[in-house]
Amino acid sequence: MPEGRALYGEHTAALKSYPEPLRPLLHEIDRSRTPGRRLALAAYLAAFVHPDYVCNLAVLDLLDNEAKIAALDAFDYCLTQGLTLEEQGALLGWLAPYLADLPGASQWH
Repeated sequence: MPEGRALYGEHTAALKSYPEPLRPLLHEIDRSRTPGRRLALAAYLAAFVHPDYVCNLAVLDLLDNEAKIAALDAFDYCLTQGLTLEEQGALLGWLAPYLADLPGASQWH
């Protein structure tokens, strides 16, 4: 992973508690100003940490290359290294505000 991708500006401290391969995707979710892009990325990552979330992978094809690379790096990490239950819970908690905008999300609260 190029060193330049490890710089997250003001959110660096908040992202340090997550595994490095997930940080670029978390940063992409956090910095996204387009609701559809943000929701697509959040739903994608949520599908790795909770069985109630699903992701339409075809939507990811519409994303810019930086977001696609971040999504692939997260996928590779989750598939090869795996996430502990604690990491899954922490990620789900971090994603909660972003997932609140999903259709039908109010039924989960």
